[in-house]
Amino acid sequence: MARRCSWFWVVLAAFGVVSCSRTDNASREGGAAASASAAPAPPVAPSVRANPPEVEVSHVELLDAYEASAPRADERFKGKHVLVRGKLGEVVKDGAKLVVTMPKEAKPDAPSVRCSARESEAAEIAALKPDDPVDVVGKLVKFDKHVEIEGCVVNTQVKACRVVAKALGRGTCEQDREELGARLVLGAEQAALVCGSPAGFEAWRAKTSSLPAQERAGRMISVDASSCHLTHESLSPRLAVEFSSALARVRWENDVPTLAP
Repeated sequence: MARRCSWFWVVLAAFGVVSCSRTDNASREGGAAASASAAPAPPVAPSVRANPPEVEVSHVELLDAYEASAPRADERFKGKHVLVRGKLGEVVKDGAKLVVTMPKEAKPDAPSVRCSARESEAAEIAALKPDDPVDVVGKLVKFDKHVEIEGCVVNTQVKACRVVAKALGRGTCEQDREELGARLVLGAEQAALVCGSPAGFEAWRAKTSSLPAQERAGRMISVDASSCHLTHESLSPRLAVEFSSALARVRWENDVPTLAP
């Protein structure tokens, strides 16, 4: 009887140790979970805007639209990422910011497009001279005599051209002096390249649809996904494949043309 009692107390004591151990573990785990839930959440990574510009327009057309009717122009442009092409007036400092201006006229204090550039654009801007053709992409925020655009990327067409040249493994790039786009120079040959908004791309496609199919096939390459098109005087089948593959790798990320894998 005494042996049975002693075994009973041993088992009971062991059970108590296990129960206490489990209780302590549960308390510790509960405390850890509570601490984890109380810890601040990691910062949210900035979102990447992976779309072409929403609108493309010349700086004169943009200023004309606002001078005609600011409310109507706001409906079309305000809050949107716009691609604006024009000629450089000057680069001014506004505090720590660099502002690229495109005036409507060569007069003091004329209405202008004023584009606050990103810090990463400083080197590109330093190479610009008054009257240079320039294009900018940024978010249009307001109109108060001047059209104000923020977060601007400069010379996006040359940047897109460099992306295509990198994908091709050859070629150099020049800003087109007459209209939107860049020139991709391949030795003695040149191709005209434009990477713009979806609406601009559709307008170009509508304009060229009247050309004979053979002429389009022999001179033009277009890629809807990147809103890019390229014109070359004579496309061999091999060159057509190379250009198509290169254009298909262009991506817009936060208003900067980049190269997709």
